[in-house]
Amino acid sequence: MQQQAAKADPKDELAARLRLLQEVSERGVRALARDAGLSSSSLSRYLSGQTLPPWPAVVALCRLLKRDPRPLRPLWERASNPLPAPPKTSRQVQPPSPPAGAPRPPRNDLPRDVPDFTGREAQLAAVLAGVESSRVVAIDGMAGVGKTCLAVHAAHRLGEDYPDAQLYLDLHGFTAGREPLGPDPALRALLAALDVPSEKIPQEGGIEPLAACWRSELAHRRAVVVLDNVADADQVRPLLPGAGSSVALITSRNRLLGLDEVPPVSLEVLTPQESAELLARASGDPGGPDSRLARDPESAAEVVRLCGQLPLALRLAAARL
Repeated sequence: MQQQAAKADPKDELAARLRLLQEVSERGVRALARDAGLSSSSLSRYLSGQTLPPWPAVVALCRLLKRDPRPLRPLWERASNPLPAPPKTSRQVQPPSPPAGAPRPPRNDLPRDVPDFTGREAQLAAVLAGVESSRVVAIDGMAGVGKTCLAVHAAHRLGEDYPDAQLYLDLHGFTAGREPLGPDPALRALLAALDVPSEKIPQEGGIEPLAACWRSELAHRRAVVVLDNVADADQVRPLLPGAGSSVALITSRNRLLGLDEVPPVSLEVLTPQESAELLARASGDPGGPDSRLARDPESAAEVVRLCGQLPLALRLAAARL
């Protein structure tokens, strides 16, 4: 029995532990996935052991069910690195080269999805619905309100449905001390991210040939592209996908009125309750009546007020806590 336990697949054991959490919660897979910010198909694969969940997903599930995720970390790490380290030798052994012509793994440039994503249920639903109906959605709102966080969170949710590439590009529309990225260098960066050979990328003729090449490359792919920090409609219009199934998520401080065909999703500050929840989660507060923030609700409310209920400011304050 001990030998069998030692040989147990850590991924299967982790899946069994997660299934136990799901059973204790008395929630169905759909409800649990919704509350944890995961897709139900992804959660089903995690619970069955078909796919190893990313660590933020494990943390999100544990925190939702008020369990400490730390005891699962060693098990998750063993599942993430199933092969033992090679023995040390006096001579460095080079890993074998991949066979010629072997396909490369899909490109994924997305920033990390924050494990403490809080609130925004209606806005997230609007983004996903807009992608399904229009394939392009523009998220707008003031600085620090969480536009990039929402776009990246949605892109991670969409990743399994758009497996050919998950791309992210900061267009620096409102980056202090830096000029906004023009359509020409932006298109070249995106084409390079798709590993388009340089000989296929137009070198002359201006923006239109480049934009046509970009749309052509996206036409036979299922990709999700996050175009972050956009200054105006003119900057982003050449970067939008054309025919095909690929989708784009745009963020800007301005409402992009020049993109009439793109549905907008506008963000306001979090509610006081959502702000308090984000402050607790981001600071590692365990919750409950004996937690630090619960013992001093007046001070917690003052921090929320001073942060203007802005997610970015709340996360910075939580890091100091």
